[in-house]
Amino acid sequence: MEHAKEILKKALLGLLIVLAAITLTTILTNSYGTPTNSGNATLPSLEAIKEEEQSNGLLDMIIKAVTGLLGQIINAVAKPFLDALDFFTTSTPTMASNQTVFNFWLAMVGIGNVLFILVLVLIGFHVMSASALGFDEVEPKHLFPRVAIIFVLMNSSIFLIDGIIALSNALIKAVGLISGSSSVWDTLMKVVEETSGLGVAALLIMVGFVICSIVLLVYYVMRLVTLYIGAVLAPLISLVWLIPGFRDFAETAFKTYLTTIFVLFVHVVILQLSASLFTGMATASGENAVPDTLMAMVTGIATILLLLKTQSVMMQFSYVSMGTRNMRKLGGQFINGVSYMTGKTKAATSAISSKTDSAKKTRAMRSVESHAVRSGKTQSISYANKKGTAEITHSATPTPKSKPTGTTYEAPKVTVTRVPAPSTLPKNTSKDKTL
Repeated sequence: MEHAKEILKKALLGLLIVLAAITLTTILTNSYGTPTNSGNATLPSLEAIKEEEQSNGLLDMIIKAVTGLLGQIINAVAKPFLDALDFFTTSTPTMASNQTVFNFWLAMVGIGNVLFILVLVLIGFHVMSASALGFDEVEPKHLFPRVAIIFVLMNSSIFLIDGIIALSNALIKAVGLISGSSSVWDTLMKVVEETSGLGVAALLIMVGFVICSIVLLVYYVMRLVTLYIGAVLAPLISLVWLIPGFRDFAETAFKTYLTTIFVLFVHVVILQLSASLFTGMATASGENAVPDTLMAMVTGIATILLLLKTQSVMMQFSYVSMGTRNMRKLGGQFINGVSYMTGKTKAATSAISSKTDSAKKTRAMRSVESHAVRSGKTQSISYANKKGTAEITHSATPTPKSKPTGTTYEAPKVTVTRVPAPSTLPKNTSKDKTL
């Protein structure tokens, strides 16, 4: 009864915390005003890379023709990829809105519910035979709430995932409202349009930028596919978390999926900060300011490489926290092992000490008895008990050696043992008989 009261009290406290968080979020959201224009803000500026003018007659004409053709190709290729990147960095689509994903999730929920019954049977067998087979003990008061939570997660996982995605989209929208800078991809598209008259070095940098843009676009497509796969397999991953041996696997999968969702928010923050760099590099004034082409391409390449590196850094942070927990768990197991060995050592030492003490006491009592027989007087010895709480006295009174006159007593028995003669002795060839 006391345990139920404690659970109810904690549930009410958690509900109050959730309501307080929602109220505080509403107050802060309504308190935000229109963000100030960042045009007058102090922004970092980078020095533009200047190209040297070349004039070599026919060779210069050929180079300009080739670079002009390459510039047109780069312009035609880069614009659709930048438009696609602008689309993928706006928000994350919800999982339930995709009908195919939702149908697959329903099928996985049905499979998971069937496997859930099988897992419950195995857990029941584990509880029944834990002490007999040496398994880890499972307390029912911890098992039943865990089973209920897993069942709810299995049958509502896609809606919980959509809630997390909605939170990520809200954060992205808030960053967009706070920042007054224009989109990085819009600025880069304007830079790509200024490809006429560039030299070979600038075109090579733009080729590298286009390649990085394609790689980033492939990453965003893979991210979306990963989110779909995770939403479909979420019921099975939740079920696996119920099995003790696969709990770490399920937690790692959950952290990876959560990182994949919120990595877009970090990407948007990076893009907004990069937009401030482009604003600082602008060579013209007004809203249509375009930064220097070469330095903008270098900054764009650095931004894309940073975006590609973000998720791996976030996963490393997750692994570091997991490693700390595993080391803590390993340390606990080591301490338990040392405590077990120390307990066994103490028990063995106590047993040996007890046997040694008993042998000493027995030897002392025999010595007292022998001394009493030799002296003909009563001898005694005192020693403490095992706990040391009382003193025990052992007395030895000698028995007279002489018997009273006229007393008859049984003579000691004599046992004759025949020992066969060794085979090395010579045989008796005489006719005399031997005893």
